[in-house]
Amino acid sequence: MIHLNMFGPAKTGIFAAAITLGTCSAAFAQFEVGDTLGQSVSEIAGSLEAGGYEIREIDVERNRIEIEAILEGTKYEIKVDPKSGQVIKVELD
Repeated sequence: MIHLNMFGPAKTGIFAAAITLGTCSAAFAQFEVGDTLGQSVSEIAGSLEAGGYEIREIDVERNRIEIEAILEGTKYEIKVDPKSGQVIKVELD
């Protein structure tokens, strides 16, 4: 026999809170070596901002693009290969 009212008001509230917390944390993305962000500064900035990062500085060098950004209060330095668009290094700053 299936009991359809298995969630009372208290359990329903806890379940809804768990779903909400899971949804909020999914809005932020921590990028790792090998992830593709894009080949241009605008593509990289767009990818990082969509992942919840606040960009502080972007330096374009001959063989890499370096980005200083903050995610949830933590400062990161992310280096991207402009030819492939892939993250080549992530450091806590």
